[in-house]
Amino acid sequence: MKIRSTFERFLLILFLLNLSPLAVYVSIYASESETAEVFVVSRSSWERMIESEYILTQFRWLTLNDGSKVIERKARMIIQGVTPKQVAAVIRDYKLIPKWMNAVSEAQLIKSADNNLWVIFLIFKLPWPLRNKYLINEVCEQKQSLLPLYSFKIKSSDKYKPPFECKINDFGHYEGVWKVYSWQKDVTYIEFSAFSTAPPQFPRWIQDPIVNRSFAKTMESFYKLLNNRN
Repeated sequence: MKIRSTFERFLLILFLLNLSPLAVYVSIYASESETAEVFVVSRSSWERMIESEYILTQFRWLTLNDGSKVIERKARMIIQGVTPKQVAAVIRDYKLIPKWMNAVSEAQLIKSADNNLWVIFLIFKLPWPLRNKYLINEVCEQKQSLLPLYSFKIKSSDKYKPPFECKINDFGHYEGVWKVYSWQKDVTYIEFSAFSTAPPQFPRWIQDPIVNRSFAKTMESFYKLLNNRN
């Protein structure tokens, strides 16, 4: 009972620190990189997770090609007075990531192939006894030619060399998608979904509430950043 109590107190500390979704993943998930191709073969229906003043979050189960199941989380928000073009500009600005993604202390551009594809390096500064984590993401932007609709597809990659020697993407494969479009005049709809493939190391009844709240906290920060720039 003493071991379990100590363990639960440790997870409570993580919750109080309001770590980002990725930071929670990398701190309590396995630390082996996954290099095999990953794709989804089936999806469950969306279920409500957390609803706040600014956002609605949902989750669903994904079955991957290796037979494993992971949770995908999604946040939805509507903001007034901000255009899809302005939202896309914030997503595109990697230097702003530390302002809204919890636990990210630095974001660097390590490759820009063209206007629609770039690669960023993220540093997650985690408290002791956890060590810092590092993630390299490919970001691909797509824009509809006739509509104010933007999408950003994000995928972790080990094809690129980090700025300094470190172990990257050591929490499994990560994918995320942004969707931004005009809901009506002066109103923009924003949606973000993401999942990581690394299996949980601890019971889900302890882990999932932490990850859920962390995901919601990060997306609330993104909403507030947009609203303050309005």
